Amino acid sequence: MIDALRLEAWKYGRALRNQLVSRYREEYGVEAPPPPALIVDELLTDFMEASLTFDPLPLEIYAQTKWKNGRALVTINSLTGKMTGVKDAMGVQNVAKFHEVVHVDRDLAELNSGPQLHMPELGPPAKIVCHRGFGQMPPSSTQRNPRTPGNASRREFWAEEAGRAAAVSYEALARSDAFRAFIRLRQVGSVAANGERWTLLYQAAEDIGVNISALVKQLGLEGQIVVQKEGGRQVIHPQPSLMVFMEG
Repeated sequence: MIDALRLEAWKYGRALRNQLVSRYREEYGVEAPPPPALIVDELLTDFMEASLTFDPLPLEIYAQTKWKNGRALVTINSLTGKMTGVKDAMGVQNVAKFHEVVHVDRDLAELNSGPQLHMPELGPPAKIVCHRGFGQMPPSSTQRNPRTPGNASRREFWAEEAGRAAAVSYEALARSDAFRAFIRLRQVGSVAANGERWTLLYQAAEDIGVNISALVKQLGLEGQIVVQKEGGRQVIHPQPSLMVFMEG
């Protein structure tokens, strides 16, 4: 069932993020680290011992991960800003990095456990290529993306959900002035208030280092907001559960 798998992936992604941020906190003596998406480069390189590069890739690919010289090499598409519909390249890249964090932690070793790991002449090293839209595939063993073999679509769905949940840190959102102001507008229903809500939500996304689409999708899936098309515009309806951010 999709919902159960989503919940499992969110739990996994958040636990992995919290573990890495805890190590960051201890290593650098920082009591309140920056939002996880803003330090994900260090989490990948310093605590997962992966290499990180930014190179041009085909425009349908966000990132890829493979083995190189005995360690994971994560490549982020440096052309992300040229992808159709992408307005916040850095935010998209930060979420993509958490997607790759999941692959490095969960998938890469398994893909490289065959004989090619020790005998390169038998074939190229395994590579995980993350195409746009693959994470939207239903995680069913009977529904496979024709461009990927076996359980790749299920793997990508998992990494998409776990990575986004890790990047969209609720703890970081609670420290965002813009998000707290967004919550205070919860009961205001005017057209002007809707515009202000979107402005504040965009700022909150920037505050925590993610793109607006990732933030809206995660909040929507968890029932924190509802976005509906009304009168030709997208209207955002904050839900009562958001008041938890105002506690304390």
